[in-house]
Amino acid sequence: MNNPRMKLVLVAVLCALSAWALSVKGIRLGKDLQGGVSLIYSVKVPIGQASDEVMGQVIDVLKRRVNPTGVLDIGMQPQGADRIEVVMPLPSSEVRALQLDSRRRQDEFLAKTQLSAVDLDAALMTGTAVSRFGAQNPSVPDLELAWQSLQMANSDLAALKTQGSASADQLGAVEDRIVGAELRVEALRNTILSRTLPPTKLSKALELSTAPTQVRDAAGAPVIDANGKPEMGPSPRAKELATITADFPSLAADLDALVAANDEYMTKRTGLDDPEDLMRLMRGAGVLDFRIAVSPSAPEGVNPETMRAELAVKGPRSGEPGVARWFKVNDLSTWYDKPAQLLLLEADPAGFFAGRGLVAGAFGGEIYILLYDSEAKSMTHSAGNSWALTNARVGTDELGRADVVFSLDNPGSQLMARFTTQNRGALLSIVLDDEVFNAATIQGVISSTGSISGNFGPEEIAYLTRVLTAGSLDAKVSNDPISISILGPSIGADNLSKGLEATVISVGITCVVMLIYYFGAGLVANIALAVNTLLIFGVMALVDGTFTLPGLAGVALSVAMAVDANVLIYERIREELELGSPLRAAIDTAYRRALSAIIDGNVTNLIVCLVLYKVGATEVKGFALTMSIGVITTLFTGLWVTRVLFEIMLNSGVKRLPMLPTVVPSISRFLLPTVDWVALRPKLFLGSGIVTVIALALFFARGNDIFETEFRGGVSMTLSTRPARSGEPSTSAGRIGFTRLAMEERVRQIGARAGDDIVVAQLKNANVLTVGEASADGLGSTFQIRVGNPTNLPSDFDETRISRDVQAAVVAELATDLDVRMPLKFTGSESTDHTAVTRPLEKALVGASIGRPDTAAEGVGEFRGGVAIVVADMTPPVTVADIAERITRMRAQPDWSSTAGRKTRVVGLEPSDPSNPSGAQKSVVILVSDPDINSFEVDLESWDRTLASPEWTLVNQALTRQASLDQVSSFSPIVAENLAASAVVAVILSLLGMLGYIWVRFGSFRFSTATVIGVAFNVIVCLGFLSISIPLSATAFGSALYIEEYRIDLNVVAGLLTIIGYALNDTIVILDRIRENRGKRTWISRETVNLSINQTFSRTVLTGGSTLATAIVLIILGGTGIRPFAYTFLIGLIAGTFSSVAIAAPMVYSRKEEELERARAAITPVHEVAQPV
Repeated sequence: MNNPRMKLVLVAVLCALSAWALSVKGIRLGKDLQGGVSLIYSVKVPIGQASDEVMGQVIDVLKRRVNPTGVLDIGMQPQGADRIEVVMPLPSSEVRALQLDSRRRQDEFLAKTQLSAVDLDAALMTGTAVSRFGAQNPSVPDLELAWQSLQMANSDLAALKTQGSASADQLGAVEDRIVGAELRVEALRNTILSRTLPPTKLSKALELSTAPTQVRDAAGAPVIDANGKPEMGPSPRAKELATITADFPSLAADLDALVAANDEYMTKRTGLDDPEDLMRLMRGAGVLDFRIAVSPSAPEGVNPETMRAELAVKGPRSGEPGVARWFKVNDLSTWYDKPAQLLLLEADPAGFFAGRGLVAGAFGGEIYILLYDSEAKSMTHSAGNSWALTNARVGTDELGRADVVFSLDNPGSQLMARFTTQNRGALLSIVLDDEVFNAATIQGVISSTGSISGNFGPEEIAYLTRVLTAGSLDAKVSNDPISISILGPSIGADNLSKGLEATVISVGITCVVMLIYYFGAGLVANIALAVNTLLIFGVMALVDGTFTLPGLAGVALSVAMAVDANVLIYERIREELELGSPLRAAIDTAYRRALSAIIDGNVTNLIVCLVLYKVGATEVKGFALTMSIGVITTLFTGLWVTRVLFEIMLNSGVKRLPMLPTVVPSISRFLLPTVDWVALRPKLFLGSGIVTVIALALFFARGNDIFETEFRGGVSMTLSTRPARSGEPSTSAGRIGFTRLAMEERVRQIGARAGDDIVVAQLKNANVLTVGEASADGLGSTFQIRVGNPTNLPSDFDETRISRDVQAAVVAELATDLDVRMPLKFTGSESTDHTAVTRPLEKALVGASIGRPDTAAEGVGEFRGGVAIVVADMTPPVTVADIAERITRMRAQPDWSSTAGRKTRVVGLEPSDPSNPSGAQKSVVILVSDPDINSFEVDLESWDRTLASPEWTLVNQALTRQASLDQVSSFSPIVAENLAASAVVAVILSLLGMLGYIWVRFGSFRFSTATVIGVAFNVIVCLGFLSISIPLSATAFGSALYIEEYRIDLNVVAGLLTIIGYALNDTIVILDRIRENRGKRTWISRETVNLSINQTFSRTVLTGGSTLATAIVLIILGGTGIRPFAYTFLIGLIAGTFSSVAIAAPMVYSRKEEELERARAAITPVHEVAQPV
C-alpha cells in the first residue's frame, strides 16, 4: 500500500473501531478504581489428579454457587497450582440507591397483595372493608355484605330473645340464618385470605430468564413462522408475571413499575452488597446430601396430591417436617433428550416425572421434586453427621460405558453403607445446596466408593462430575480466605478521579512540550499520541482488559515511550537537515537509522510486561497489559502513523520542517555538548559507588520493615472517622480529627493490653499513616493501619483468624470514633441453639408471648402465630432502626431470597439510657411473621424448622456481621512468602530476558555487563530512597515533596521493573549510537563513546524531561494509591538517566583494548569530529 491517503484511511478505520469498542463495551475498572474485594482461597488437590483439572472444576462449581445467573461481575481465576482468587466490585452509591428503590417497591407491592386476618376482621367490624381492601380483592364486597347479614341476623336473634315471646320456629329460623351467614362469611374470608401473593413467588419471577422461549407443535418440533424463522413465545419471566397480573389486575401498573426498577438495578449491579456477603456464600458452597425420592406409586407417610396442592399455594417451604420436603430441579435440560419430551415436561411436569418414578410439582416457574426428609431415608450433614465426599472422577462401568466414580471419607463410607443397605432398589437423588441434580436406582450396597452409571452422553458425564466435585468442596477449599484485599467504593472513586486527572495533565504537558519544541513536527507527534492513546483504550475494551491504578500510570508511561520514539526520529531529521539533506531524504534516513533503537527499547519493555503479566498480582497485571498494548501501539504510531503523515505533508508540497533548535541555534549548541565523559569516569564511578554503599546501608538498616504486609505477611486496613460533633476537633471535611501520632498511640495501646493474645499483641508495633490531606494543625480523618503477622505461630494455628482478630480489636477500641456499623455481641450470638431465644407469638401482648410481661405491653397484632426473637444484652447498644435496617439488608441477599416478603418489626425492651426510651437499646425483641407459616395452623416442629430456626440464623448473621472498613488487606505468612518469591522471580526473569536480548543484539558481553551495572545502580538507589522515606515523611521538607512512608509492595515492584525497562531503553539508545559510530571497526575508541553520548544528549534531555514531568504530575495529583509507584519511577528515572550517561556508556570503553588494536593496526590516533554518521 504505497498510497498515503489509503494508509490514512486505514488509520481512521482503526481509530473508529477503537471508538466503537469503547462506546459498546466500555472500560472495565479494577477494584482499585471502583472499589472491590479480592479473596484468595487455598485448594487441596488430591494426590494423583491434575491440578489444572481440579482447579477448573472447583472454579466452575463455585461460580454456579456464588453467581448462578452469571449477571454479577464476580471473577474467579487460579493463582498458581493450589489457590483461587475471587474478585468482586463493590456497589457504588448510585447502585445502592437503585437497590433501595427496587426493594421499597417490592415491599410496597407485597403489602398491597397481603391481607392479614387481624386487619380484615377490624375493617369488617368498622364497616371499612370495601373502602380499604375492595380494590385489592373482588370478593371483599361480597364478604362485607355477608358480614352485615350475619350482624343483622345476630341482632334479630337478640331482639327475639329480649321479647321473650318468640316461638321455637321463629328462633330456629333466625338461628338457621345465622349459621348460613357464618358459613358464607367463613368461606369468603378464607378465600380472600388465601388469595395473597407469596413473597417467594414474586422474587422467583424476577429471577427467571427474560429470553423468549421457542414455540413447539404437538410433536415437540419448533414452529417456523412465515419468514422461515423459529417462532418465539413469551419468556419464562413474562409468563410468571402474567399469572401475578391475572391474580391482581388492579396492581398491574405497580407491577410494571416494580419490574422496571428491578431491571434498572440488576443492569447496573455488578456485585454483592458487602465483602462479608461474598465470604458467607463462599463458606456455604458445596453442601451435598443424598436423599431417597418419594415414589408416586408407593409413597410412605405423605400424600403427594395434597403436598403438590400446598406447593402451588405456599411454595417449597410447605412439606411434612421430618418426613418429606420439596427440592428444586437444578437443570431441566438434563432430564430429557428429545423435543417431544420437552413438550411433555412443559405441559405436565407431574406426569413427566411420574414416568420416571418421581413426584414433581411446580411453583413460581420452577419445577420441584418431593424427597424424603427422615433420618432413615436421607444422608445429610444435619444432626451432627460429619462426613465428606473426597473425590469424583470419570470412570468406566462393566459394560465399557462412561460413568462417574466418587469416594467418601471413613465416616461417609459407614453412613453410605448403612443408608444403601436400608434403601436398596429405591431412587437415590443427589442434592447439592438444596437443588436436585440427578436420581438413580440403588443397585447394591455402596461404602467408600460408588459409581453412577447409565447411558450417559459426554455432557451428562461432565454435569454429574461437576456436581459431585462441588460436594467435595468442604474437603478441598479453605473455609476462610488466606488473603483478603478490600477497597471501598469511595477510595476507588477517589483513585479514579485523581488517576485520570494526573494522566490527562501529564499527557497534556507532553503534547505542549512537543508542539513548542518541534512546531509542525510536534503537531504530527501529538496526532500520533492521540491515536496511540485511543488505540490503547480501544484494544483494552476489545480484549475486556481491566484498567487498574497502575494501568493508568501505564498509559502515561506509554505516552512517554511514544514521545521517545518521536524524539529519536526528529533529532535524526534535524541532524540530517543541518548536514544539508533535502527534507524527504532526511526523513527517510532518520526513520531508517532510528529504527533499531526504537525497536530495541520497546522490546525490552515488552519483556518486562510479559513477566509482570505472568507472575504479577491482579493490579500489576492491569499495568502489564496496558503497557504491553502501549508498546505495540507505540511502534505502530511512532514508526508508521507519523511516517504516513509526513508523506502526506511532503506530497502536499512542504519543503521545510523548522524546529526550535534550528530557529534558535543556541539551543542546538546547548544540547550538543563536548564533554569528555570517559575522562570523568573515575570521579563518576567513585561518586556512584558512594551513593550505592549509602543506599544499601539504609536498605539493610530498615530490616523487615522495608516490606509492605503483602511481602512479610500481615494486615493493612484503612478507616475513616465519623462526622464531628459540636466542640470536637474536626477536619475540613467535617469529620472528627486526630493527629497521626495520637491515632498510632491508641492503636499501639491495644497491643500493649492484649496479654497472651499473640495476634492482637502485634498491634504494639503497628504503623499508622494519614491517608489524604491533613489540616494545617496536622489533623486527619482517614488513617491506614499496618501490622505484621506474629512470628513462631503454633503449627495448628488457624492463620485465617489473624485478619479477623486484628480488625475486631481495632474496631472495638475506636468504635465511638469510626464511621462504621459495628458487629454486635449479645446473649446466644455464638451459639447455634436458638430455642432459648425464640418464642411463638401466641398471646395478645408481645411481653406475655416472650415471658416478659412487664417489658413490652404492645399488642402482637398481625404477627400472631409468628416468631419472637429476643436479642438481649447487646454490645454496643444500637437503635431499633439500626437493627431493622441490618435485617432488611441481609434478607435482600441471594441466599436469603426465600424469606423475601416476611414482615419484621423490632420492639425495644431495655434502653441503654432510661431517660431516652426511643434511643439506643441494650435488648430488643424481633417479631417476624410469614403468611404461610403460622404456629396455630402448623405443628410446632414445622414452625420451628421453617420459620424460627432460619429467622434466628438470619438475625444472628445480620447483627454479628463484621464491620466493613474503607480498605482491608490481609496476607497470611505463606501467601506473603509466595508473593515475595514471585516478585524476586519477576525481577530475575525480567533481567535475564532483557540482558539476553541485549547480548544477542549487540554481540558483546561488555555491553551486557555495562547494562547490568547500570540497572543494579538504578534499583539500589530506588531502594535507598524507599528506606529513607519514613524519616523524611515526618519533616516539613518531606511533606512539601509529598513524601510518605513508602514500603516495597506490588506497585513498587511494578515501578522498579518499569524503571529497569526505561533505563535500559535509555542505555540502548546510547549504545546503539556507539555501535553505529564505531562502523566496521571491532573496537570502540574513546572519541566514539564521547561523541555518541553527546550526540544523544538532546534526546536524553527531551525524553527524560517529558517523562520527569509525567512522574511529577502523578506524584502531585495521583493520590496516595499511585504515589509509591510514581515516586519509585521518579527516583529511578533520575538514577537511570544518570547511569545511562555516566556509568553504562563510558563503561563499554576499554583503554587497553584501544591501545592494543591501534598498535596492531599501526594507526596514529586521529581526533574525531562530532558529526553523525
